Amino acid sequence: MGIADRITLTLYTILMTVASVLTLLCSLGVFSDTGMVAFISHIPGNWVYAVGGVIMLLVSVRLLITGLGLTGVSSLKLSDSDKGKVLVGKGALEDYIAVLSQEIYGIHHVKVIVKLEDQCIDVRINASIEPGINIPETSGEIKTNVRETIKKVTGIEVKEIELFFKQIKAKEE
Repeated sequence: MGIADRITLTLYTILMTVASVLTLLCSLGVFSDTGMVAFISHIPGNWVYAVGGVIMLLVSVRLLITGLGLTGVSSLKLSDSDKGKVLVGKGALEDYIAVLSQEIYGIHHVKVIVKLEDQCIDVRINASIEPGINIPETSGEIKTNVRETIKKVTGIEVKEIELFFKQIKAKEE
């Protein structure tokens, strides 16, 4: 789940909590029925409530799709036979590529994002690099290491590798 979905889910949860508390307080008689009826009677014909309702519906559908994991491919099929399937998960690939990247001297704080396609993957590696390390040379080492190892271990082609060095600073121990 992406950061935008997490923020949306948090805001939506807060809104649903407020609605639940108001419903509970109304059912316990803390708020008068006439006050709630008066508020609800202002809703018909008011476009602001209609827009709010449509937004809530769209957010609900988006969160449902995200929660069910229907927002993209989460695993790749390595083999399929009459004896069963072999799948590799997106998270497993991301973790493994992070380990492979950190094997290269001077690379640390690695985070990997993998995009799964038919029988290949695109990789974005976010990392920090130590001062004095030759960036083009090290980038080539990382790309070669990741491409060859992923191909050898899983049989999956790595189509594109994008490297983003967020910091040039020494590794903190």
